[in-house]
Amino acid sequence: MLAIAGGLMAVVPPLISSVVPGTKARVAALDLAATLRDARNRAITQSEAVDVRFDSEKSTYTVAGAPAQELPRGMALVLLDSSGYESEKRRAARFYTTTEEYTLRFQSDGSSNGIKARLGPERGGYVVAVDWLLGRVRITEARDDVS
Repeated sequence: MLAIAGGLMAVVPPLISSVVPGTKARVAALDLAATLRDARNRAITQSEAVDVRFDSEKSTYTVAGAPAQELPRGMALVLLDSSGYESEKRRAARFYTTTEEYTLRFQSDGSSNGIKARLGPERGGYVVAVDWLLGRVRITEARDDVS
């Protein structure tokens, strides 16, 4: 009986530690999506544009001058171009600057200039996308060919 318990204690921690990064990325993506939906709702209800600024170098995002929200340690914020590829691999000059900062603006009608951002460890994670026309916020798992 003691040998079985010892065997379980040796196997369980590595299994748990392999699940934690994915869980952190999912929670961070859900939090970002909720923040973006709130910013869109504020733009509509207050009839004025609301900006959300992304800084992929610092892995932060800021809504309308509020304190910056940091992603959990070890998690990257990667801005993606409209095709879904990392902007470092395929620059979308019309959207991103060389400093990898980007401002998403929600207009008073709910529309936006759109964004795709991948949150997570070096590979995998989740993509949070904001549709430019409707301002709809969606979360999907990052595909290996995109991340």
